[in-house]
Amino acid sequence: MIAPITPISQLYYFTMYPIHKNYKIAAYLIFAASAVTLINHFLHYADKITEGTLALETTLLIAILGYFATLGKDWLKWVLTFITVISVFALQPILKEFDTYPVYGILSVVACALQIIAMPFLFLAPKIVK
Repeated sequence: MIAPITPISQLYYFTMYPIHKNYKIAAYLIFAASAVTLINHFLHYADKITEGTLALETTLLIAILGYFATLGKDWLKWVLTFITVISVFALQPILKEFDTYPVYGILSVVACALQIIAMPFLFLAPKIVK
């Protein structure tokens, strides 16, 4: 006898759970930080676009974190905290040259601030129980 086929919507790994609104707000903030970082990169490295590959990789990483926030991943809050701490330490040399590159400094602070603002939303979102 052949076993009945289970519909895909009933399979465990395809079941959709509602994503809390805090994850969505955090995702929008993270995507905004990624966009600000990308704009900052193009403004700062307009003359020598190939030199700023680390900024492009950072932008991609932040955008991927935003994608995981839209999925409601609980571990994201710890990864974003770690990356934000690194970003805060990376601001020190940027702020020392604030007189030389004021727009670069302001946009870097804005991107870091958006990441910091997104963190409480991730920590306050309830854990999804499966």
